[in-house]
Amino acid sequence: MRSTVMSTNRGNQKKVQQQQKDMEYQEKLKLLDEELMSFYQYCQQAGFSEAEMDMIVAPLVATLRKSLMKKLAKVFGAVLTVVAFCYCAAQLGSISMHLAALGRLFMIKLLPFWDWTSMFYESCLVSNPFYGEYTLTEEDCVSCEALEHVDRLGGVAYEQLLDGYLNRDAPLIVVDAMESWPVMNTDDFWFDNITQLYLQDEKLMDTVPCILTTNLRTGSSDLHAFLKRIHSPKVDKWFVHWQNCDIYAVKALRKFYQRPYFLSSSVSPAHFNWVLMSSDYNTKVYKKVSILCLSNGIKLTRLLLACATRIFPRW
Repeated sequence: MRSTVMSTNRGNQKKVQQQQKDMEYQEKLKLLDEELMSFYQYCQQAGFSEAEMDMIVAPLVATLRKSLMKKLAKVFGAVLTVVAFCYCAAQLGSISMHLAALGRLFMIKLLPFWDWTSMFYESCLVSNPFYGEYTLTEEDCVSCEALEHVDRLGGVAYEQLLDGYLNRDAPLIVVDAMESWPVMNTDDFWFDNITQLYLQDEKLMDTVPCILTTNLRTGSSDLHAFLKRIHSPKVDKWFVHWQNCDIYAVKALRKFYQRPYFLSSSVSPAHFNWVLMSSDYNTKVYKKVSILCLSNGIKLTRLLLACATRIFPRW
């Protein structure tokens, strides 16, 4: 009973002390305000101009600004620390997954008040009134309107390729383009060569492809986890297409192919490459691969077995 009474008394004493401090602070502010008003009235009566009064109170204003900047710096530092901590925590797999789940739940709960689904499927949030969809014109058909078949050539020179095909945007098949490549002269090349390249190289373990398309549910763009999955012989009937944009991954994959002999050394290689693989995946439906068309054209290389390719204009 005594301890309860003592705790209550201590609590009351703290409240009284806090109230006294607040009253003292308010009284000090009131007194300071009265002194400033009295000083301002004195300056006006003495005939000081606005510029002269600004010079007189400049030290006080500078001190107040300095104090305000310190407070803002502390607040900004605290906010930055919290944001950095949240960002680092979000990089962890389990925390990132939970945050993503909470974010989805929040967005679902928000649907009755704001329908954001239309914005979710838009590629651009701000519409450009001067932008119009590209439409085909007769000039776009000039390159292929007289094309009846795709030529198959061997021993082609760069000048012949440039004048006869590249400058006319005409496709062709070079039948001997890969005869000197080491991977074409061995029977040991298989899926494992590519999967082991990514699984054994530490720099490639964290690489994230720009685009990843597959029939297997991965849940993310974790290429390392996906390659470990298809590396198992129990997994069959799958296909995967991915685009490498990481420059190290692009260079690492170039060990399986070389510059074709018919291309000039002035033609620089692309800063990205694609990998298209499948295993016992037979279908009549073509899978779309959006390959960016560069000024020096597109080169498609089939290293193993067979695949059907259909090329059509982007627009």
